[in-house]
Amino acid sequence: MKTRLCIVRHGETEENISHIFQGHLPGTLTENGRSQAVTLRKTVDVSVFDAIVSSDLRRATDTVTILLDGKVPRDWVRSALFREKDWGSLTGQVVGKADFDAFPSDVETKEMLYDRAGKALCFLQDKYAGKTVLVVSHGLFLQSFMARIARVPLEQVGSMRRLGNCECRWMEI
Repeated sequence: MKTRLCIVRHGETEENISHIFQGHLPGTLTENGRSQAVTLRKTVDVSVFDAIVSSDLRRATDTVTILLDGKVPRDWVRSALFREKDWGSLTGQVVGKADFDAFPSDVETKEMLYDRAGKALCFLQDKYAGKTVLVVSHGLFLQSFMARIARVPLEQVGSMRRLGNCECRWMEI
C-alpha cells in the first residue's frame, strides 16, 4: 500500500537571508517567505491530505498555518524528528565564518542526520500507510529524507537536489 507524500520546505526566513546556521532556531519567515507559502497554497489543496507532519520549529509551523489558511487539519503532528540539522555551537553563527573542514563535535553529522531521516521515514510508513501526507520541514533534513525514500546511499546524499523555499515535491513510499 503506497503512501503519497507532498514534501515541502518552509518559506524563506530572515536567517536564510542573513546566511545564518539556523539549525534548531525557531526562524522568522520574511514577507517573501509568507508570500511563497501563499503562492504554494494556490497550487496545493490541503484538503487532499489525510495528515500533516511537520517540524516543530516555528518557521515550519508558520508555513503550515499559512497553507491551511484557517482550515482545521484532520491530523497535524509537529515533531522534533523532522527538525533541521542541529548545528550545535555553530547555531546562530554566520555560515561564511565557519571552518567546513573542522566542525565542532556538537554538530549533528551527516550520518546522524541520515539516520534520523530514516527514523522519520519509518514513522510515516508505520502511522500513515496508504494515506496522503503533507510533510513540511527544512532543506538539509529533507535532502537526507528524500535520499532515504529514493534509497540513495549516504555517500551520495549530496547529489540529491535540495528544495528551494516553499518548493514541493511529490514522492511515494
